[in-house]
Amino acid sequence: MAGLLKLESERQQMPAAGVTVSAYFVFSLVLVAAVIARPSGPFMLVVTSPNQSAEGNMAVIAKAGGRFVWAGRAPWISVAQSDEPGFAERLFDAGAYLVLNHDLAVGCREGK
Repeated sequence: MAGLLKLESERQQMPAAGVTVSAYFVFSLVLVAAVIARPSGPFMLVVTSPNQSAEGNMAVIAKAGGRFVWAGRAPWISVAQSDEPGFAERLFDAGAYLVLNHDLAVGCREGK
């Protein structure tokens, strides 16, 4: 009887262990994605409000002291460039919702 209770107890602990492993896996994926998406270098992918026009997106880039480089189908997503340090922070201060590594725009550049 004691052996059955022990098995039942171990079986109840298994789902908790599975949840823990899953949580660590998801955390690892988020961490890797954050490292890949981290803006670095002079070129950055700039995401502004979807309600803004292309002019609004370019105004955010200009206010941050950057130069417009390229845009895809969505007028609120573009690639900007600046050689000055702190460009990502200035973009956020100017109204950008998200600033990412410009390499993430490869799908947009290929028209996918």
